[in-house]
This record gives sequence, C-alpha cells and structure tokens, in this order.
Amino acid sequence: MKFKKFLAMTLISTMALSLAACGSNNTGDTNASTEAGAEAEASKSEFDTMVVGTTEMNGIFNPLFYTTAFDSYVFGPVFSSVCGLDDDNNLIDDAGSLDVNEIKDDAGNTTQVEYTIKLKEGITFSDGKPVTIDDYLFTIYVQLDPAYDGMSTLSTLNIVGLKEYREGGDAVTEVSGIKKVDDLTATILVDGVNIIGDKLLANQPILPKHYYGVSDDGTEYKKGDMTVPKSRNSLPMGSGPYVFKTYENNIVSLEANPNYFKGAPKTPNLKFQVVAEANKVDVVANGEMDITDPAADKETMARLEAEGIEYNLTDNNGYGYIGIDANRISDINVRKGLMHLMNREPAVKSYFGDLAEVLERPMTSTLAEYPQDAEPYYPYDKAKALEYFTAAGYKKDANGKLVNDKGEQLKVEVGVGDLKSHPTAGIFSQMKIDMEEMGAELIVSDLQFNVLSDRMNSGDLDMFALAWGNSNHCDLTQIYHSSSADGAGSNRYNLKDPEVDKLLEQVATTLDLEERKELVAQELDLIMENAVVMPVYQRKNLNVFSDNLKIDTVYRTESPYHTFRDEYHVIEMK
Repeated sequence: MKFKKFLAMTLISTMALSLAACGSNNTGDTNASTEAGAEAEASKSEFDTMVVGTTEMNGIFNPLFYTTAFDSYVFGPVFSSVCGLDDDNNLIDDAGSLDVNEIKDDAGNTTQVEYTIKLKEGITFSDGKPVTIDDYLFTIYVQLDPAYDGMSTLSTLNIVGLKEYREGGDAVTEVSGIKKVDDLTATILVDGVNIIGDKLLANQPILPKHYYGVSDDGTEYKKGDMTVPKSRNSLPMGSGPYVFKTYENNIVSLEANPNYFKGAPKTPNLKFQVVAEANKVDVVANGEMDITDPAADKETMARLEAEGIEYNLTDNNGYGYIGIDANRISDINVRKGLMHLMNREPAVKSYFGDLAEVLERPMTSTLAEYPQDAEPYYPYDKAKALEYFTAAGYKKDANGKLVNDKGEQLKVEVGVGDLKSHPTAGIFSQMKIDMEEMGAELIVSDLQFNVLSDRMNSGDLDMFALAWGNSNHCDLTQIYHSSSADGAGSNRYNLKDPEVDKLLEQVATTLDLEERKELVAQELDLIMENAVVMPVYQRKNLNVFSDNLKIDTVYRTESPYHTFRDEYHVIEMK
C-alpha cells in the first residue's frame, strides 16, 4: 500500500462536467463577530459533499437483484449488514452477530450446524422504523424463493426444510429449519457443513420488510413472485450511514443518515458520478471529484508519483477475463480455436507492466485455493486454432473465406467496454488480424458498459471482456453451476456440465484446505476444458484521493476485503 501527499495543483480542467467540484461551500455566517464565533467557523469543513467517480451504472440499486459491482458501490452505504469482513476476510459484527454451533454424531462428525443470528437493539431504518429479525428473515426468504432470479446462491445452503419449501408450492409457507426466537434473534439449522455457510447468512444486507415487501399500491410480496421486491430496484432504503435521494444524469445523490447506529457520517452528502476511464486521474487532480479508481497501468502510476497525488494500491480480489457464451457458440471446437488465438502476455505486460500478471485459471489468485503452479491451458497458437476450426467443419472456400458446410463464414462478435482504455485491446487487435488471415472475421464492438452488460445478459454477444470482483471465497457456484445459467444467476457463459456441478458441490462441503485445493484445481481444469472463459489478468486495485479530503480519516488498508467503501461515514472533508 502506498499513500503519497497531494501537492498543490494549478491544473485547470477543460472537461465540462455536470457536477461542480465537491458540492456547495459551507461558508456559514459571514457576520460572525465574536472570537468564539470565528473559532467555530474555522472548524467547519470547507466542503459538504464527497464525490466518488465511478464507471457507468445500470441503475439496479437492490442488493438482491443488482448485476454489476458499480451499482453495488452505490447502494452499499445505504445498507447495514448483520456482519462485515475484516482485513483478513473474517466476519466481524456490524448490525448484528452470528454464532455457530456444530452438532456432532457419536463419532465426532459434524452432521448439522445451527447458526444463531442476533441483531443489535435500537437500530432503525432511515424512515425511522425499527430493524427487527423479521426484516432479516424477509431478506433471507426472498433469496430462498423458487422464483428468485438474482445472483445470490443462498439456496445452495442445505437448510433443513428448504427442499420442501422450494418444491411444495403455495401450500408450504415456511422453511422448517428457520426459527424466529424473538424480535432480534433467529436460528437457522443446516444439514452437513458448508465452507461459506456463515458468510452466506451473516454477510447479508438487511432489507426493510415494510418497504421491499409492500409496493406503493399496497401489493404485498408473495412466494413465487418477485414483482414487489423488484419494484424497489431504483430507490433503495436501508439502515446504513447514507440515505438514497436521487439518480439522474449519471449522478446518484445520497444524504447522511443522522440516526445511523454508528454515528452520523462526518460528510453530509455523498455523490457517485460516472466518469470516463481516461479522465479519472484528471478529475481528482483538479478537485472535481474526491475518490475514483483508475486502472493501475504504467502511465497512470507514473503520473501519480510525478504529481504527488494520494493513492492506495492493493491486491484485487477479482480478475479480468474473456468469456464465451456457449449458447451462441455451441461447438466446443470453435471455442477452443478462439482460445488459442488469445495472446495474453504481450497485452497484459504492455498495459500493466509489473502491476499485473497473466492469470491461468478462472479464479482470483488472492485465494489460498488458487493453483499457483497452473500452466497455460490454451497457449497462443494460430496453427492449433485452425486445427480446431477445421475439426468444427470449417474450410476455406474459393474466395478464401473460412466457411462451414452451409457456406456460412466463421464470424464472431466480442463486446468490450471503452476499448481504447481496455487491457484486452491488444489481444483483440492481434486476434482480428489472425482470423482475417484464416478467412474468418472478428467483430470488435466498443460498447458503453451498460450496453455491454445488457447485451451479454440478453445473450446477444458471442464473446465479452469483463472482470469479476469482490471474491472472498472459493465457492464458484454462482458463476459456473448449471443452475446459474440461462439468466438464473451469474453463469454468463451458460456453462452446463454435470461434472463441474459435482465438483462445485464437493468444494462447498470440504473443510480440509489441502483436500479442497485438489478439488478446486480439478474443477478449474474442467472449466478450462469447456473453453467458455479465458482468464487474462490478476491486477492491483488503485484508488486515488483528492486534496479536499482529510486523508488521515480515509481507511488505510492493504486488504481487498475491508476498504474505505465500508467506512464512508468516517471520512471528513477539509
């Protein structure tokens, strides 16, 4: 981690931004005449608004149904969770606590685990209503609903009675293993063990039942219908440090929650504003924004050092990748041929220098289970690629085009957000040339992020370049399990492999680390064999901070698990 002192800047930006630098000046009473009044005036912050630059948002600000990390950054300060994570990726109490009781048989084997969730007294939502265990249980039940189609994998936890609840129709209204003890306490009984059972249950935002369970017209949430919870997607409400106010013109405005149980935030207003990747350092350097996250490439780091701009550089608990939709490119030979045309090393080193490394398996290498000795599965090899295309039935016609037996040329479209500033640009530039030489065509579509996301989610792209983030465990069910495909979860590749599913389920229930490492290695190899994802880079996270902040109030960490985003309420402006 590095923090550099921000030096006085005379740079004047030529950009026309819709939001002025850090909000309104809080000048106070200009007629104050007493010495005491002058001292009080001097103690006030010059700025009352902290502005965070972000990548384009989709506007789904619901913890249960969001689809991008950028939306989650926005709604994060609106909610409190039962527990959070510390720097070492361990659960810590937040709005509540979680206790674990293992139930063992006569041989000492754990047969069941009982989790006790207890909320703190006196916490209220931003509308003044009390936070109770009914709100937590409502949040849980929505995720366990058979109609739930968000990213949560809570339903993979083997809660007693869950199968009967999901398969029993309207007649079954409760999960027998979930018990309300009192207004602040509940227990959840799980068969067997799950390596992330505690995080699945405790790292949960608490949604107010009276708001997410009832729509504006009075319609109440019912099992089997997500309409009511989704009706709140654009206007979140919780018990966190900030209250959501507006979203317009690519700007989200939040206001401090004076009743936040950890104390009112030090900065009255928090805004999130979309900013282009190429402009992220500029807007912080000239004070138009206070925090943002440019890519940690060589040029950016050189500029930060040269200009003395404050920054924080940490490992990223995620990775960049190129995905292939198996529904659109169903022939595995075509997918394998495409994989062999992805020349990653030159692109990654050219873009990041020593600030990233080529990743060989589709899981962040920050986790202990990542196979550190993994070798390239599909090394760059044009001849091998052509072999696979030929095996798929493609051959050159009289015009030199690579066509199938129907005379259709091999054409593939890949979607990339902000191509000029993207680490994969070099890969696709070389790939396009190689495919043209073979008589095939690669269409590289430079898309706005929300368009890229929408087209990918609707199955309208053959390939896409994106990144995963915020990974705090090795259970990859959400990403690769068959049940998460076809829009039901985060399986963007539409991978459906029973053997992968089996390994995913084994990993989730294997407590021994060394045994789990072996299973993860097998699982990742099999995912690579399916040729639906090419891991590209493991990079650093970079955040830069303006001189408008009291930098000693910004949470300093080398960890990707607990960051300043968890501590917005303590950041002060100058």
